[in-house]
Amino acid sequence: MDAYSSHLLIDKTNKIIYLKREFTEEEMLGKKIIVISLPLLLLTTSLWSGGWNNTLIGIRALALGAAFVGIADDPSGIYYNPAGLILQNKRLNFSVNGVYIMPTHQYKVQNSVSAKSQNNTSIPQFFITYKAAQKLTLGFGIFVPYAGGGVDWSARDLGFSMSSYLGVISYTPSLSFQISDKFSLGININLYHGVFDLNTETEEAGHFESEESGSSLSASLGFMYKPSDRWRLGLSIRGPAKMTLTGKTILTVAVPELGNVQFGADSETSFHLPWDLELGFMYKISNRLILSTSAQYTMWSTLDKVEKVIKDLPGGGDMVEVEEMNFQDILIMRLGLEYMIPAGVFLRGGIGLDKAATPPENLSINNIDVDKLTFIGGIGYRSGSIEINFVYAYAHGKETQKTSTNFGFPLTETYNLNASIFGLGVTFSF
Repeated sequence: MDAYSSHLLIDKTNKIIYLKREFTEEEMLGKKIIVISLPLLLLTTSLWSGGWNNTLIGIRALALGAAFVGIADDPSGIYYNPAGLILQNKRLNFSVNGVYIMPTHQYKVQNSVSAKSQNNTSIPQFFITYKAAQKLTLGFGIFVPYAGGGVDWSARDLGFSMSSYLGVISYTPSLSFQISDKFSLGININLYHGVFDLNTETEEAGHFESEESGSSLSASLGFMYKPSDRWRLGLSIRGPAKMTLTGKTILTVAVPELGNVQFGADSETSFHLPWDLELGFMYKISNRLILSTSAQYTMWSTLDKVEKVIKDLPGGGDMVEVEEMNFQDILIMRLGLEYMIPAGVFLRGGIGLDKAATPPENLSINNIDVDKLTFIGGIGYRSGSIEINFVYAYAHGKETQKTSTNFGFPLTETYNLNASIFGLGVTFSF
């Protein structure tokens, strides 16, 4: 059989390639192909929702399939539609929520590699609203609107280890103003703080780790039209942002005759977050039954690339890596129901269809983004000034294949992502 060998190189695009090693044809079609093609200087991450979206916000809202932009009458409306905050009956509302995500990322290479990554994540959330005047409500929220998870691949499955995490936290002051009996307006200022951590090690390319963080600013607008107590129409517009994360990157490689050589330098990763438009409708079928729907259009085409720069390397100069993402705009459809049982018990359910923003040719082990159908159920209990809510959701991914050619050999890779999500929240109203 033919063998292929090479040395540690930095090519014209400044990618670290691999160390001197011989590969058979079978190895190239298996685990070693993954290692050789791994772009070590830029690894991004994904969550179960399409294209880094995270709609796991507000336990009651999530139990309604996240079809909440036309309701938005509890503190989590800060995220979904700040115009709805004016509809809260109590003067002061305080909500603490927690979501626990159990994703399973699946990856296969023809008949040679089959791997799973199970990297569970917990995401806390905090919201508070205060009715400062009859027609004015103020609010503040802390939540994770983008990403909030990662992957953790073992060396046993892929021939190398890799763990990564990406999260964007929003610190959001909010204002809701009632313009008329039927119409209200809401405004958010989104103070984003992003965190990115990566740790990976391969026999061919050594150890690589990166820790970066950074901040950005965006804004949101919300509109609520309520012609009667029976139905509402809501619209939310979330503005874009450019995230620039800065920190340290360390690369350790084994160089023939020199042993292990470590490079440590300042680094920077930058990418764009999208425009987001969501239209929602709520209809009160009866005094006990509410139906809600929403359609969310996210302009993920703004995330066309992610750029990483490692600055002032030994020998001088910067190392620049550009990862072409080519994300696509997506439409997410949601449906939810809430039924009130006497004694303050609420039964909720929902369904959502999340389209993938990542085209199949851009799928990778660090960006598994597939179409998902999400089934959701929840229960709530309200007594006096306290409401307790619980939700369970299961996101079922659609297996997606990617076909490419590596060193003249056809290669078929298969990706999928399923997730179980548990959420618990408590809201106090005074």
